[in-house]
Amino acid sequence: MDETAHIADLIATRTQERHLNVYYIQTRRAGKITADLHRLPRKTRLNMYSVSKSVTSIGVGLAIQEGLTELDEHICDALPEYVPDNPSTNLQAVTVRDLLTMSSGLRDPLFFSEDENRYRVHDWISYFFHADFANQPGTRFLYSNFNTYIASCIVERRAGQNLLNYLRNRLFEPLGIGNPDWTLCPQGHVHAANGLYLTIDELGNFGQMLCQNGVFNGLHLVDERYVRDATTKHIDTDPDHKEKASHSYGYGYQFWMAPWPGAFLCDGRYGQYCLVIPDQETVVSIMSMDPNYGEIRDIMLDSTAEVLAL
Repeated sequence: MDETAHIADLIATRTQERHLNVYYIQTRRAGKITADLHRLPRKTRLNMYSVSKSVTSIGVGLAIQEGLTELDEHICDALPEYVPDNPSTNLQAVTVRDLLTMSSGLRDPLFFSEDENRYRVHDWISYFFHADFANQPGTRFLYSNFNTYIASCIVERRAGQNLLNYLRNRLFEPLGIGNPDWTLCPQGHVHAANGLYLTIDELGNFGQMLCQNGVFNGLHLVDERYVRDATTKHIDTDPDHKEKASHSYGYGYQFWMAPWPGAFLCDGRYGQYCLVIPDQETVVSIMSMDPNYGEIRDIMLDSTAEVLAL
């Protein structure tokens, strides 16, 4: 038995001891599943919440690969009809890179998936462009779903189809994600920051592709250079973010850095996680539904470090 299977056992035992509602735990080593634990009778698709952001980042990477956009493109050039009269200098300076690193300069995060404003605001793109960009882009980390959403809308504008359809044959089908489900905003744009539904196997396949620098089942899906760049630290994060120290290691292009060199994390609300440790060829995936999901993340990190002696 591969040692990574013990990671799953430890996570299962420790989360059960704390009465945390974890549904699925899967570990992989060198592309092979080493443990596959589940409390539900079937592998059901669940909302990945902010893991969706990492998938969106890969969508942006594919668009860059195809020459549709670039990291240094200004968002006002990509979506010019939404630019207000007399835009601020900060808004005019925002680039795709700033969106991906959560450093667009917004004064506040605007609204998240469960905020009641989500149900009142009809035009989310206009809402973003008319927000207060109080900070110089690229200088201050502020976690906002809108950064991811606007990045997705730029891909949609350039590709002529929304992100879900753009990724259908480029990413989802090759990863074994058939007929993917992704919620839409009132105007039909993909939420992007959340709302992608995956099974534990589909989440694990995504993590495996990342662990192999854009390759899955021998297919080169994403430029290796972008995967490496996206999963490298680009900005310092607030150590008080979500009140968890495990979010203090920095942020890439919609990926959280993990405590160990080269490792990174896709992280979603209520306990959706995909931890990737390329040096160990290891992927740890978890799907949960618990309000104390920070405890699940900490157990995952501690258990992984213990087994792999990190």
